[in-house]
Amino acid sequence: MKEEITNKLRKRIEEQLKKWDVPSASLCVVKDGETWMAEGIGHRDLEQGIPADQETLYEIASCTKAFTAAAVAVLATEGKLDMDKPVADYIPSFRLNDSYATEHLTIRDFLSHRSGLPRHEYAWYGTGFSREELMGHLKDLRLSAPIRYQFQYSNFNYLIAGALIEATSGMKFEDFLMERLLLPLGMTKSKVYIEDIRSAENKALPYDHTEEYTMEGIRRIDFYKSPAENEESRTGDPTAAAGCISSCAEDMARWMKFSLGDGEWEGKRLIRPDLMKLLFTPHMTVSDSEVYAPERSMGSYALGWQVYNYRGYTLREHGGNINGFTSETVLVPELGLGVFVSANMNVTLLADAITLDAVDLFLGKEDGDWYSRLYKGNEEMFASVRAFFASPGEKAVPDTKPSHALEDYVGEYETPGYRRVLIEKTEDRLRIDFNSFVVGLRHHHYDTFATEGSIGELPAGLLVSFGTSPEGEIKTVSMKLGSEAGLGPIVFTRK
Repeated sequence: MKEEITNKLRKRIEEQLKKWDVPSASLCVVKDGETWMAEGIGHRDLEQGIPADQETLYEIASCTKAFTAAAVAVLATEGKLDMDKPVADYIPSFRLNDSYATEHLTIRDFLSHRSGLPRHEYAWYGTGFSREELMGHLKDLRLSAPIRYQFQYSNFNYLIAGALIEATSGMKFEDFLMERLLLPLGMTKSKVYIEDIRSAENKALPYDHTEEYTMEGIRRIDFYKSPAENEESRTGDPTAAAGCISSCAEDMARWMKFSLGDGEWEGKRLIRPDLMKLLFTPHMTVSDSEVYAPERSMGSYALGWQVYNYRGYTLREHGGNINGFTSETVLVPELGLGVFVSANMNVTLLADAITLDAVDLFLGKEDGDWYSRLYKGNEEMFASVRAFFASPGEKAVPDTKPSHALEDYVGEYETPGYRRVLIEKTEDRLRIDFNSFVVGLRHHHYDTFATEGSIGELPAGLLVSFGTSPEGEIKTVSMKLGSEAGLGPIVFTRK
């Protein structure tokens, strides 16, 4: 059975890497405490033709969140924090935009994304703000839902978790994660500072498709780097607790074996059994794409893990995406099964497809057709992103022009909690400088312009709208920087 399943899975992955235009995948499969597979498939460096192997490092991005939740549980096991006491009890300076939320939200609320905080992704991504500055900015970031009312995924929730770990342990988050969790598990090749994968020899390089939010071609892109990082002082990414780990197939096998257990590793208790159970206990219901139905249903979010019913079995999973890498970790406790995949390709559902195909192989199912279904789902997802954030030219009101000379739009605009927006004029056009990204602006209609390049993960075509004061002066600029209901465009006011 073992050889049949592993050979079949390996062959399918080799075929699908070519079909999806993905350079490589790190893969590990554990079953009943045994490592069945731990290897790299494809090329970690496409240009040099260097193959990936079981020790090749990939950025696992938001799969880190499960480690952060486990680190909190380690501190709770030691009696250094209570999962149900308000975070403000441990961090006196902690403030949110809502006083009731500040006084009542616990670490369980943040780990399960039920704090009311929307993503506010571009209040941190590429800003250069330090961890301390971001914590201070929380008071300026509007909540878009009542606390414990609905699931809203936000990396800020895990920024707060990282700050709590630092406050209660007296250690830097990255050092605590390494010394108190990764090293005890024998994950000696893994890295917790993003800078360390960039300088590692055996690393996968990040890639994207030829055009953003399309499925064809391969081009090399840069590793993500926060302007706030400082290698000399070992200042890590400010949002490290949301997605800092780089790991390999060998190490992730150890992580999954531990996660399928009761919190003990090689005779040493790291996490109490009741807290291990809590990590996987559903806290909030989550929606799921129809592409996974009917096999996957009843979605919920626990603490750093999502939990589903999958063909009658419990499926625990979490994905991750960061510039040039997409990862997926899946656990099926009834089968004693864990599957991890990381691909060095930006935003690819191939990682999902491989993990679900692997589960089906153990269930003896061949009707999932996950590679075809999720390839189509990936295309549809990209189309929806482009449609939401970017407005194609045919939607513009024709025969309009800006209300002012281009020089009148030039200036700095600001709003609390975000980095400033700088509008500049170059020759006969405007450009925008925001969060370390500088892109041109083309006229869309009236006083609305569209970006000519991407800003982070926001595609070209993002609309940038200017507003006037009662006196007719250009006073504000606004952009739709998130998709949560109730958040609305972020408005920046001229300094």
